[in-house]
Amino acid sequence: MTTPAIDRDIALETAYNVRHLGGYPTATGRHTTATDLVRGATLHKLTERGCEALRAHGVRTVVDFRSVVEHEASPTPDLSAYAITVIDAPVFQADTSPGALAKKEGYPGHAVVYESFLVDGGAAYRTLFEAIARDDGGVLFHCAVGKDRTGLAAAILLELAGVPDEHIIADYVRSTAMLEPILDDRVAKFAERGIDEATARMMMAAPAEEMEATLAFVRERWGSAADYCAAIGLDEPTTAAVRARVVSA
Repeated sequence: MTTPAIDRDIALETAYNVRHLGGYPTATGRHTTATDLVRGATLHKLTERGCEALRAHGVRTVVDFRSVVEHEASPTPDLSAYAITVIDAPVFQADTSPGALAKKEGYPGHAVVYESFLVDGGAAYRTLFEAIARDDGGVLFHCAVGKDRTGLAAAILLELAGVPDEHIIADYVRSTAMLEPILDDRVAKFAERGIDEATARMMMAAPAEEMEATLAFVRERWGSAADYCAAIGLDEPTTAAVRARVVSA
């Protein structure tokens, strides 16, 4: 089974790694219909044209996984004039980002970090899923570069819809190419924090084996994406509503 030839990328002036979750095949022979569920990187450089494009795509809610420190350093533009509501849902407040871990104790690898995000950041993911189930319009969810905290949310949503692992992993791996335009800038910023170039480039990549290990962890710890949703406090009707937003019956 191969990923359908569909262009999921969404051009926003100026934001990176922005794409929707539609068009992925499921185990039941259907395809995800979630073109209005959008994953991305930070929106702090979004121009007026970018805001207009976001509204034109149907986005009515933005869920921001970043911490207060990240908000203060790179504030999101006021989107209320575009009928878009921003919800803050930090996955962490104390800095357990890949960059902070690399600086303090050596980077342990994406999958180890993702395990902590899923366990300790459940309230943030619950906030996203509740917004998806509740809101009629499109929902964009993002973190700093749209790969780690955001990639986990996308993986849970796709697994919940019955998308096979190979496509969930392909969606995750896509971030490597999508982040190429800002790679050198991010590596330079990591250098300012005392992180060597090789480690920085590794942290900016999205290797398939890291998501493969993460999916295995979800199943070993909780059983499935649906079981994870239950563990973080979603009731069955809400989980069903989330699934219905990702793949229509």
